[in-house]
Amino acid sequence: MTAAEGTGASGSRHRPVLVDAVVRELIVGPGDYLDATVGDGGHAEAMLTVLRGQGRVIGLDRDAAAIAGVQTRLAQFGDRLIAVHADYRNLADVIETLGVRQLTGALFDLGLSTPQIDDPRRGFAYRFEGSLDLRFDQTHGVTASEWINRAGERELTGTLREYGEERHARRLARGIIATRRRARVETTGQLNDVIRSVVGAHGAAFGRTAARVYQALRIKVNDELAAIPRGINAALEYLRPGGRAAVIAYHSLEDRLVKQIFRSDVRGRPLHRRVIRPDQDEIAANPRAKAARLRVFERTGEAAFDEGTR
Repeated sequence: MTAAEGTGASGSRHRPVLVDAVVRELIVGPGDYLDATVGDGGHAEAMLTVLRGQGRVIGLDRDAAAIAGVQTRLAQFGDRLIAVHADYRNLADVIETLGVRQLTGALFDLGLSTPQIDDPRRGFAYRFEGSLDLRFDQTHGVTASEWINRAGERELTGTLREYGEERHARRLARGIIATRRRARVETTGQLNDVIRSVVGAHGAAFGRTAARVYQALRIKVNDELAAIPRGINAALEYLRPGGRAAVIAYHSLEDRLVKQIFRSDVRGRPLHRRVIRPDQDEIAANPRAKAARLRVFERTGEAAFDEGTR
């Protein structure tokens, strides 16, 4: 899910994060491409444009609203975009159902989309008052509010420590439990009050801690870290020789997993020793892209590529 998509205050659309690098690294010829986290469709649109009628994009997303939106926004591409409401951990089932035999490329843009962040009803951003939902797929599963109101101190502490790498994890867990003795913790405002009681109400400390807490809760309720290897390994299985997989991660927990998967897979090799990061111009235009890091994997074999298809 692209951290750089969406509509800004001026009404203009942001470019998807690292879009030029994604197109350059991923598009190696005609064929079927996967966008496992299609979001608002920014990367899918760029891929389809570059392919110029010589390829399709299968776009998956856990967010039903994202699928509905991208079908409308990219309607000009017709059946070259196949948008499916699905969790990418189940992409093998989707590909089999579609009758696709091989993928030429696969993109995973982990994290959140700007429309998700900017919708107070979703609860992803601590700066907005809203419900503590934090689910990518709102059609099923347990909300963050439901989870934190029933989890014990040890589980709360472990989640904040493991998924948020938060040094105040135990104090925050105790603060949540103390708060919910008076009333259920159901909104971002209530959770923010707990965070302020631990690290203070002002300054950078609150923002940093809040970001880590919301990250930890989001990873927990969406089971994100378990989904990453399952989805990427399935995509690598379907890559044709010479095909590529590209993954954009936004924090160290994700990136370490991606690095391990790419380094251990005997079917190919990581293309670059270092991650690809946004340049300063992109970060200035979209500060949310600052944390992005792109890794690329190539399936062993030569790709038959006609330069005229670019």
